[in-house]
Amino acid sequence: MKIITLYNHKGGVSKTTSTFNFATFLANSGKKVLMVDADPQCNLTEIALAPVISEIDEKVASIKSAATAAIPELPGTSILDALNQRIKGDVAFIDLSKVKVHQVDNKLYLLRGSVDLSSIEDDLAEAHLQRNSMRTNLMRTYVAIGDFLTRMAEKEKYDYIFIDVGPSSGALTRAFFLVCDAFFIPVAPDRFNVQAIGTLSTIIDRWMTEHAQIKRQYEDLGLPIRPGAPAFLGAIVQAFKIYAGRAKPGYKLWMSRLPKEIGSSLKSVMKRHGLENELYLPSSTKPIAVEIPDFNQLAPLMQEMGKAVFNIARQDTARITESGTPWSGNNWTQAEERMAGYKRLFSKLAGIADGL
Repeated sequence: MKIITLYNHKGGVSKTTSTFNFATFLANSGKKVLMVDADPQCNLTEIALAPVISEIDEKVASIKSAATAAIPELPGTSILDALNQRIKGDVAFIDLSKVKVHQVDNKLYLLRGSVDLSSIEDDLAEAHLQRNSMRTNLMRTYVAIGDFLTRMAEKEKYDYIFIDVGPSSGALTRAFFLVCDAFFIPVAPDRFNVQAIGTLSTIIDRWMTEHAQIKRQYEDLGLPIRPGAPAFLGAIVQAFKIYAGRAKPGYKLWMSRLPKEIGSSLKSVMKRHGLENELYLPSSTKPIAVEIPDFNQLAPLMQEMGKAVFNIARQDTARITESGTPWSGNNWTQAEERMAGYKRLFSKLAGIADGL
């Protein structure tokens, strides 16, 4: 079992859509995959449950007293309800029998998000600040997320767990990042993303250093602490447009600078925390895993249908045409070609993950 996240404290880098597509590709390939929405924005939940949410919205709209009608619950347990057993309750460890995930598709599952997930940020921050205090209650909170997901994976025989974290450097994101086995960095080819690599490297360095300071102590006490040293699997470059099959010139400049910045900033950080070939897996000259062009019109379709970009069917396109008729002719042929290209890119990512 492998726990993976796509993390960047810089927002607007398509991390959620890539997480959904990545997880779906692996599930379509026969792997059993759990997606965990750990971002209070709940965008992963919205995409994964798009058909369910659409049904609920229609039901609510049809009720005469819609303003006062109770809104039906989304299926499954939320990540907040699961964690609150330990954080707000008095149990030592989360009871898995009280957690129900939702099956999105064959071999693809979701532990849905909660817009109130930030309510436990202070609790996680305190557990982190007091990690050396030998206060059992806080120590159990510190290891709760990793222990919960590890036991879930063992019980349900998941091959992969994908965690969608928020674009922040707060306690919530830190807690989920440190339970991962590996991470990709989603980036856009622009000045601000290049500059953000240095800051991101500093954040990751601090998190792993602080975790390493207490790891042995927790292990000696028999607490189920995760290694806290996720391997870097490469950057996923997104949010750029192409012309004649290539990135437009305005993006090429920053696409050429990203590998240099990653190599100079992040590589040294990973080297400090372990053997270089264990924690920094790309070659020093090729830290870019894949380059994924804009989805363009396929993006709203994916969000509307709750499907991976490469699983969109021709009839689905009728949802975004004024006439209500599906794409045809060159429009659909070109869309099929683009979808096949996206599928190849996610296949490449799957190969990297499988090699972990």
